[in-house]
Amino acid sequence: MKKLILCLSLSFFSLSIAAQSSQSVETLTLEKSVRIAITNSVAVLQAKGNYELTGAQVLQAYGQFLPSLSASVGYTPIALNQRINPTTLPGGVVIFPLFAQRTTGLNFNIVSSLNLFNGLADQAGLQQALSNNRGSEYTLTRAKQDIAFNVAQGYLQILLNQELLRISQENLKASQERLRQLQEQTRLGSRAIADLYQQEAQKAADELAVIRADNTLRNSKLALLRQLRLEPTKEYEFVQPATDTTMLDEQYKNEQALISAALESRADVKGSQESVNANSWAVTQARSTYLPQLNLNFSFGSNGFNVLSQSIDGASVNPPALPSLLSQVGNQLGYSLGLQLSWTLFDRFSTNLRQQQAEITFQNSQLAYEDLKIRVAVEVKQALGDYNAAISQLESTRRGLVSAEKAFETVQKRYEVGSATFVEVITAQAALVQAQSNRAQAVFNFTFQKKILEYFLGKTDVNSL
Repeated sequence: MKKLILCLSLSFFSLSIAAQSSQSVETLTLEKSVRIAITNSVAVLQAKGNYELTGAQVLQAYGQFLPSLSASVGYTPIALNQRINPTTLPGGVVIFPLFAQRTTGLNFNIVSSLNLFNGLADQAGLQQALSNNRGSEYTLTRAKQDIAFNVAQGYLQILLNQELLRISQENLKASQERLRQLQEQTRLGSRAIADLYQQEAQKAADELAVIRADNTLRNSKLALLRQLRLEPTKEYEFVQPATDTTMLDEQYKNEQALISAALESRADVKGSQESVNANSWAVTQARSTYLPQLNLNFSFGSNGFNVLSQSIDGASVNPPALPSLLSQVGNQLGYSLGLQLSWTLFDRFSTNLRQQQAEITFQNSQLAYEDLKIRVAVEVKQALGDYNAAISQLESTRRGLVSAEKAFETVQKRYEVGSATFVEVITAQAALVQAQSNRAQAVFNFTFQKKILEYFLGKTDVNSL
């Protein structure tokens, strides 16, 4: 009875552990993986922060067209003023008594200034900020596309490695079954002992292939989990999407049209073009200090004070009777409105340096833009060539797999009746495994080549993910 209870307890404990393990497995699809990567990517977060910063810069650039406004209020509870006050007495005698006065004061002032002209610096600054803002938005989009592309590459590599592991495992099962048959046939004397030894060696080689395939799969999973910034100690199941072997439309056969479309739609190209525009406006802004500035200035304010006490050479003197501070402030209002023209005639070549720096930056951005357009053309041309090669590989591996399956089946039957050697069987089996691997790689390569082509054409839609 105790043994029965112990067995039931162990069984229940094992089922509980299995249930917990199954619940801890997280399912990942390609779309979910891309979403996670985009959310967690440091590059995307940095690009998003830069985009938000350029938005604040645009607001600041618009603000340069508005008048500045500042206000100040001052209250001095007590102030001591001592000075020598020359005084001429009757008879022409001059004395120098020390005059001391303790006062309290109140004042306020409102100042505003509006720039009317500063060499087009404000206009150039606004256009530069707008171009930087648009460029940073394109950079953010391209960063998301980069993440989506890299995740798709890693995800499809996992699926390919899973398929290669399955092929290796199936091959190992067939090898184990053949070894079992040979062991029985050798015992009965219908097969040579050399065939048994060769099959044992083949089985060991097939086991090694499974170990290597499993290790490759594990490493590819860890690489993707690191990219997704997920916990590597958890278990994950990677869902295989439906195999897509459909061909692209006829429009993908026009290479020049595809290159033109990529140049028009790729976010990195648009971002580089906006960088050129921003740097051209930076040159205008750098030159602005060669021209004069014209400002409209306005000020409005008042002040008042009261004498708390005063003395001459230490002798107290009655302070004058003055209105209250608030009354003085209210009655002594003043304002000014005027134009101010300023022109820096010589700034020790500072403007010249800023202009040269801006022009070099502008020229470098133009070179980078032209280089990027050349790289885009090469990438599209290469991706299109790889896609066409992938189509040929699909058909070639399909025929190769059919032939390898028929060859192995024929040699296997001949071996069973004694008309084929064991070496021929092993050779046919190796050819079949290679054909299966080539077919799996061709299918996944074709799927990925279509994604590569979409990526280089700038058609990767990250907003849908």
